[in-house]
Amino acid sequence: MNNIKTQLKLMKHYFIAATLVFIVGLVLGAGYSDSFQVFMDEQLKAVEKLAQSIANKPNQQLSLFWLILWNNVSKTLLIIGFGAFFGVLPLFFLLLNGMLLGYIGAMSAHKESLLFLIKGIVPHGIIEIPAIIIAAAFGLRLGVLMMKLLVGLISPNRPNAYKEELLGFAKAIVPVVIVLVVSLTVAALIESTVTYWLVKS
Repeated sequence: MNNIKTQLKLMKHYFIAATLVFIVGLVLGAGYSDSFQVFMDEQLKAVEKLAQSIANKPNQQLSLFWLILWNNVSKTLLIIGFGAFFGVLPLFFLLLNGMLLGYIGAMSAHKESLLFLIKGIVPHGIIEIPAIIIAAAFGLRLGVLMMKLLVGLISPNRPNAYKEELLGFAKAIVPVVIVLVVSLTVAALIESTVTYWLVKS
């Protein structure tokens, strides 16, 4: 427990950085939608294909739940794991998701209404978005730790200190992942029920 508290304190700047990158993505997607329209439309087509895969399922809401859960959990785990490659992928993932959400939000508000946008995002987004940001922050820190470890191999005075830091991170990551999976499960349940009902009504 003490190790988790220590790791969370060390994560403060990574949480801030991840949040800022996501916000930049939101601003770019919402404020400069015309500049990224082709790219964003391609991303939305991929999302639509996923949605179409459950169109003929007997229980669409249950299928939607599993689809959302699998998509979010698998991406979250990959973002943390691939963060080992110097944290580049988590930053790209955050920026892309921020842009996509900003773009969808701008389009929805324009075509439908602000209320429709709120109903379609807020119920599950208040859990899902922080979970994604937290996962990306941990992936980013893993990338920094891997860079430190490589520096430690060159500088023989610090390798043990870097190894200890990485070990502390590794011990904390399992309970963090469990919390993220539980959070994303709740978010998927809300999205496939409450959000689904609100958008359809």
